[in-house]
Amino acid sequence: MSSSSLEVPRRQRPEKRSQWWRVLVIVATVAVAVGWLIWFLRTPDDLPTSSGTVDDVGVVGQEVYIGMLAVGDDFERTINISDVEVDVTADGEVDVEPMLCRGGSVSVTTDAAPFCPELDPVEGAELSDGDSIVLVVSAAEPTEVEIGRIEISFREGIKWGTKAAGIDGATLTFVEHDPGTVVEDTEADESTSERPDQEDPTDREKKKERKDRTGNNA
Repeated sequence: MSSSSLEVPRRQRPEKRSQWWRVLVIVATVAVAVGWLIWFLRTPDDLPTSSGTVDDVGVVGQEVYIGMLAVGDDFERTINISDVEVDVTADGEVDVEPMLCRGGSVSVTTDAAPFCPELDPVEGAELSDGDSIVLVVSAAEPTEVEIGRIEISFREGIKWGTKAAGIDGATLTFVEHDPGTVVEDTEADESTSERPDQEDPTDREKKKERKDRTGNNA
């Protein structure tokens, strides 16, 4: 009887260990599955990028429109934008606002109306084939503005994340507007007014009238 009582716990120990191992395996499997699901949801497909850049000159107080990302008709995706991050470096006071150009695109211009049928805020907007992201840049003083590649936070289906997009960057140099001055040719005016052989037609008519009256009175 004593020997049989000692054999009972020996049979139970392997059962307890096997149960713990099963629990650990299940927990590890669930953790891996959850981690993979989070990774899958947080890694949408990359957005188009290019090595192109923009280098141009702007005028203080005038808006400049720069096309940072344009997707063609072969872009078979629709993404819902939550934010567009822009890396801007400037010595002076500048304002940079990302906008969604619907059904068009620009390179760099001071008037986007001929190229963009609609310009909408990017937050909450949908970008699809034929659309583009445009930066509206203005400066309150002469300065040089360095703009890096934009990053777009977006949702596409069940996926969401932040991806770099568009051209590599842009450089704008803002200068003061100089309307210019008109230089009058005073020498030409003086030479015309001082020519003795050129008589005013009005004076000639007056002299003729006086001559006719004198001749008739006589």
